[in-house]
Amino acid sequence: MHVTAYLKRFNPFEEHGNIWIKANRKNLKNILKELKSIGVHRISSITGVDVGKNIEVIYHLIHKHRTINIRVSVDKRKNEIETITDIYPGADLFERELMEMLGLVVKGHPNPKKLFLDEDSPQHPLRR
Repeated sequence: MHVTAYLKRFNPFEEHGNIWIKANRKNLKNILKELKSIGVHRISSITGVDVGKNIEVIYHLIHKHRTINIRVSVDKRKNEIETITDIYPGADLFERELMEMLGLVVKGHPNPKKLFLDEDSPQHPLRR
């Protein structure tokens, strides 16, 4: 299946040639596995933003000349996402940054050690 045809079922939004998809924690890994199986082999980054009650996590994937951005909203009270390092090993450092800077729990992460901050640094400096 062609990537664009596959993505249509998620009602993507296109802006400046980039594709945006809203997903949830339950279907994120299935979407990523399917994308990888149809040729989306590269993750360029994962970003997170504290937007009040939620943390928005955005997975940036590269396919040919386009970026596919998958946005997942994580409730701060539930505060957990699953690792995607089993699908995209390059997500390792990005997930560690999410844990350290925003306080997300990344379940199943292979190496959840701090990346930037000392042990006595303020907790989760990118949280509001």
